[in-house]
Amino acid sequence: MDLANSSLATRKSYVRGVKRLILFYDKLPEQCSPHEIKSFLVHLKNECHYSASTVNLRVCSLKYYFRNVVDRLDLVVKIPNPRISKYSTEILTYEELLLLFRSCRDMRQKLVLTMLYDTGIRVSELVRIRFCDFNKTHKSITIHNSKGQKTRVVHYGHSIREVLKQYISVLGYYPKHTLIESYTTPGVSLSLRGAQHIVREVVKRAKLSKKVSPHTFRHSFAVHYLNRGGSIFRLQKLLGHQYITTTLNYLKFAIIPESSDLSPLDMLD
Repeated sequence: MDLANSSLATRKSYVRGVKRLILFYDKLPEQCSPHEIKSFLVHLKNECHYSASTVNLRVCSLKYYFRNVVDRLDLVVKIPNPRISKYSTEILTYEELLLLFRSCRDMRQKLVLTMLYDTGIRVSELVRIRFCDFNKTHKSITIHNSKGQKTRVVHYGHSIREVLKQYISVLGYYPKHTLIESYTTPGVSLSLRGAQHIVREVVKRAKLSKKVSPHTFRHSFAVHYLNRGGSIFRLQKLLGHQYITTTLNYLKFAIIPESSDLSPLDMLD
């Protein structure tokens, strides 16, 4: 998986899934029957109360092991993947977003929330951004080694520039190694848990009833981008999706603006 450039998080998760099966039956996965493997997955779902997405991750780890490690394709095809509800998360309205921004306690919190929404980046990408990743001329940010070890470019608006100025003004200096620093250790990046905690605290302060996580801002960005007439193919690049089918899931939430009726023949005149 390392040679295939799989992310560290994916490698850890896959190893954890295989390890859990080994400990459950006290034998290697390839020594288990299809019935035993399915019973194990049912145990995770019903006894451990794992969500469909978590069980699916365990299934993927086992299938990867059977396919690429022990060459047991017969076991691969006999393990079903659970059906997952795609993008069941909430989509924030413009009014709710403004309320959240006003509920931020300091400029660090406001920068976290506004960056997540204005660029649509993942929270794991946000905490790794440095000042040298910004291109002021083109109002763009280069996201290095994202999911799948890919690099892409996203854009930011005038509002982010103003929030950045206020953030630097409060800090009193330009952070050298990371854009958003930890509250406790200057020079060290804000952790994923730290960013998630910021979102939870701001949502709680705003008294929103919706279930909001850092990824909710990414979903909201995507839907609002389409609502403003953005291209689905351009959105795929901005979000860093490998497959267009992933991006197409946002169409169920979007209200695409209607364009005027055009005559292809009249365009030739």
